[in-house]
Amino acid sequence: MAWYDEFVERWRPPRGWRDTFEPAARRVEQSPADTESWCDIIMLLGDTRATEFALLACLRARALGADQARLSPHLHLCLLDLGLASASGPVPLRDPASAMTTDDAALAAWAREHLAPFDGDLGRALTFILELTRSKLA
Repeated sequence: MAWYDEFVERWRPPRGWRDTFEPAARRVEQSPADTESWCDIIMLLGDTRATEFALLACLRARALGADQARLSPHLHLCLLDLGLASASGPVPLRDPASAMTTDDAALAAWAREHLAPFDGDLGRALTFILELTRSKLA
């Protein structure tokens, strides 16, 4: 059983997100470093409690050259939510990294585990996530 089976079975993002997701997904397919579109997709995933998917999308967007400063709040909120980072106090949304400590070893292990079903290929993982999201919003 893969870690994502529960999402396949139970994740139900509200269909109202379709109007945000579809144009964003088309734009990242055409222009892979489109930061605004990645942020829209990541927001949808995070706001619908698919934080694991959101973090993988952050990592993919970062690898494709999207604007690091704009991705940082999304990335760091995912890390906090998944327990891969900690903060000793309030986390400012504009610069969350300044108030957080990321457990790099835990993040690396998490990424290995979550990418294993995709043979370690972040691109394949995101293709799966985008296709699943598209089907759930149909």
